[in-house]
Amino acid sequence: MASKVRVNLTLDEALVAQAKAAGLNLSAVAEEAIRFRTRAEEMRIWSEQNREAIAAWNKRIEEEGLWSDGLRLF
Repeated sequence: MASKVRVNLTLDEALVAQAKAAGLNLSAVAEEAIRFRTRAEEMRIWSEQNREAIAAWNKRIEEEGLWSDGLRLF
């Protein structure tokens, strides 16, 4: 397990009350949300950095087809 670090967050008071009433662990929920959003941002950045290569690959497949096209039985 990675080491933990303390942070200060400012959250809506009513939302915190609802989460606590539901028995949610705010630290775990925040960590999961941050992990999810970080991964989504990394994927967005990767897609942007590789946009031209992806477009070229898609164009090639559109023009030439897939190597397996002749093997399909359907």
